[in-house]
Amino acid sequence: MLFNFFRQNDYDLSLKWRLIPTKYPSNNPNNFGGKALLPQRVIEDLVNLQIPAPYTFEISHSNRLYVSHTGVLEFTARGEEIVVPEWLYQQLEMDQCGLVTVTYKQLMPGRSIKLLPHTTDFLEIESPKRELEKCLVNYQVLTCGDEIVCSFDEYGVMRFTVNQIEPDDDAIYIVDTDLIVEFLPPIGYEEKLENEKSVMRFVEFDDVEDDDIKCVRMKERGICFDFK
Repeated sequence: MLFNFFRQNDYDLSLKWRLIPTKYPSNNPNNFGGKALLPQRVIEDLVNLQIPAPYTFEISHSNRLYVSHTGVLEFTARGEEIVVPEWLYQQLEMDQCGLVTVTYKQLMPGRSIKLLPHTTDFLEIESPKRELEKCLVNYQVLTCGDEIVCSFDEYGVMRFTVNQIEPDDDAIYIVDTDLIVEFLPPIGYEEKLENEKSVMRFVEFDDVEDDDIKCVRMKERGICFDFK
């Protein structure tokens, strides 16, 4: 039985689906990925319609105010449910909408992305592109405007806004692609620089004979710190 799940040859989805958030065990990378659990009958429809992998889908409110995209983790969801990571559920603002429309959508391979880190802690990562490459293996697709979540082994969980993608479309497929990754200055970066400049206005370095000791003196405060 075909449920008109796919917009192939302009077929529109006739059913509404209930989106279910899930939180995997803390060490499970699926918490920080973009793959969904779909019902078994979806893969049956895909096979019957002779639609080849990869299977990627658009998820949207009926008014299309909120739209994202997902790949497939497994076809094991129940009934009319589609199970997604918690971050994606929040991204779609599901408190404003009970049901969603899900449509099969073939996406172009991505060439490049530009990400906006949500914390200046990102600046502490020694090799950000290499570290992010490890995180993005949990994603099949990226949607422009989404706030994705990545977990770094030594730096914890960080959020990024997908600020720009190429090709210029709603979303791209990023598996087995030579993806160029660029970063914008993190949120709070300018404030961080300004704070550092403000601190330096009150700091002076005293010359001392011992090269192993530096004296940092707070101007007009009479406070001195010796660092060995």
